[in-house]
Amino acid sequence: MAQEMKIAKIISTKQVIVNAGSNVGLKVGDKLEIIDKFGDDPIVDPDTGENLGTLDLVKGNVIVSKVYPHMAIADSLKVSSFLKAMSPELLASSLYGGSYQEDLNVDPSQITGGFPQSDNQQIRIGDIVIKR
Repeated sequence: MAQEMKIAKIISTKQVIVNAGSNVGLKVGDKLEIIDKFGDDPIVDPDTGENLGTLDLVKGNVIVSKVYPHMAIADSLKVSSFLKAMSPELLASSLYGGSYQEDLNVDPSQITGGFPQSDNQQIRIGDIVIKR
């Protein structure tokens, strides 16, 4: 996807609005990652000296549930209770679907309704979103 997307609004701990929609080809079911740059120091290829970029820190994963011309609603992933008990690596690699919907770690002061949540790496309005 050519256009950089960002979080435009936080609806709740389970839903956000992205500032891109059908205008950039988003479709219901598209999987998105909310990211933060891990650092300012670029990773450099030891052989070529080429700047390979910086590491991304994934703040959350969402799936597009409704698409508008210039925005989309994206929901946190739904996982079963069984998968929730698994390690984060197994959980991240699991398929979508199930009976339990994960909370996104959003900044509570930016929620329009919903329940506050605290931890590090909070999702904030303006965070970068990429299509996986």
